[in-house]
Amino acid sequence: MSTLGNKRLNDLTELLVGIGIVGLLLFIASFARVRIDLTSEQRYTLTPATQELVRGLEDILYVKVYLTGELPADLKQLERATRDVLDEMRAVSPDHVQYSFIDPSAEPDEKARRAAYDQLQDAGLVFSSIRVKEKGGFSEKIVFPGALVTFREKTVPVQLLKTQLRTPDAEIVARSITNAEYELAAAIRQATTRQRPRIAFVEGHGELSAIETADIANALSAQYDVSRVRIDGRVDALSTKNEGLRYRVNSYEALIVAKPDSVFPDRDRYVLDQFVMNGGRVLWCIDAMDPHLDSLRQRQFSMATARELGIEELLFAYGARLNKDLVLDKSCAPIEIFTQPYGNQRKLERFPWYFEPVSVPQSAHPIVANVDPVHLKFAGTIDTIGVDSVRKTVLLTSSPLSFAQKNPVRVSLSIVEMDQGFERRSTPHLPLAVLLEGKFRSAYFDRIPTDFRTDKDVAFRETSPRTAQLVIADGDVIANRVDAAKGMYYMLGFDRYANAKLYGNREFILNAMNYLLDDRALISIRSRAITLRPLNTDQVDQRRTWWQAVGIGAPLAISLLLGFLYQWYRRSANLRPLRATAHRR
Repeated sequence: MSTLGNKRLNDLTELLVGIGIVGLLLFIASFARVRIDLTSEQRYTLTPATQELVRGLEDILYVKVYLTGELPADLKQLERATRDVLDEMRAVSPDHVQYSFIDPSAEPDEKARRAAYDQLQDAGLVFSSIRVKEKGGFSEKIVFPGALVTFREKTVPVQLLKTQLRTPDAEIVARSITNAEYELAAAIRQATTRQRPRIAFVEGHGELSAIETADIANALSAQYDVSRVRIDGRVDALSTKNEGLRYRVNSYEALIVAKPDSVFPDRDRYVLDQFVMNGGRVLWCIDAMDPHLDSLRQRQFSMATARELGIEELLFAYGARLNKDLVLDKSCAPIEIFTQPYGNQRKLERFPWYFEPVSVPQSAHPIVANVDPVHLKFAGTIDTIGVDSVRKTVLLTSSPLSFAQKNPVRVSLSIVEMDQGFERRSTPHLPLAVLLEGKFRSAYFDRIPTDFRTDKDVAFRETSPRTAQLVIADGDVIANRVDAAKGMYYMLGFDRYANAKLYGNREFILNAMNYLLDDRALISIRSRAITLRPLNTDQVDQRRTWWQAVGIGAPLAISLLLGFLYQWYRRSANLRPLRATAHRR
């Protein structure tokens, strides 16, 4: 009896000590923050740029996410990804990051619900009317796949799902999940930044109109102050001369020259040159050839000829030469053409249009990393010039099955029916876009009159500080499609045949401007790749019951097995002293 009592006392003591140890460990763990991301692409870990951004918050940042409630599985996945990003941000800065998820459709009263929708639209969010599959068919549901980021008195809308389709496919949702961190980080940056860089579209030389660049201008305006500027020969159009300073100070951080079609006067060229010499960044989207599209539409063919713009000497001095040619690429966009009469009606057929290359980025440079194929129209090629102080990086090339035709080039719709012999005459990977970085030498270095060179108001500068330019041998790369009859425009990268955004022109230009303006942090976030591994829906349907049984039965079986082993071990341990005692007797 005495032995049994001592044993129970020992067991009770061990139990109390064990509970005490577990409680002590839990108490210590409550003060420690341990997070381990075991995914190969570090999906649940913020990039260093985002961590630095969040860690630098000086006040409370509040994020209201409206993507919650009864949603399709894809949108639920996007909701979880957004929550993961916000959780990580709060882990980095627990005192300054707060968030909440709100279902704007949860309000039972229709009038109040409509009022909530109106408020969200006034705040800048765009709703999507998605089609939800139910047992009895389909139903429509209004969702606001976005968030409002508020810092102090400033609120910035964030559109998490980048589509207006009623049934967003898995690829679109996957892309939105990949970009969730970038979208939130860009909004936080926009809400917390007081002074924004200035970008101007140059006009006055036949450049693309405001509506033709409206989409990219709107996208850029989320991060920068965007405007348009005419030079008109004025020396102070792009810069000012401050008293006491040796050189002029640029009025803009970057310029965009979008598809000019007429010659730049020499004074305008000089002003552009000095803008670069004073550290300005320039995005050049230039057509070196004119395909004469009006003739093509009227006569089914035209002769593309060289377009003299006068800026060739500037680009040559900076390290790039635009060739007078057109690229024909087997990797290209389609075109629809009426073919021979078919009965009483003409037949509209789709053919590959070799004059519109679709460039798949091959470079690992952050400007083109993870960017969808870029659509170009009547693009030419670029040669790089040996300028020691300038580093050249080719960002876009043609496909392996491509070649360039020299000026003049016959552009005919009948080319779609001809064998172009890509397999035997191709010159693969022709350069289409080149990044120039370094210190540039003025194109007017050795041809400025002495009195002009020494004029203090002119403040001529021979070499630039370290800066960057991007030259793209196509002007349409930045042009969005316009519906003139309705006075509306489509998103840059929109394909009219697919009726959806297919191409990465928008992201390519955004990345380029981020890079030119030294927003390397945003690029590092955008270029991050998260690999999603979608389930095979057919196998899921076929093996659903099996995996449900495994999911429920396996834990029970393991628990029973462990319990059996534990009882067996205890019984063996209790019998061992008795056997030893019997053996001694």
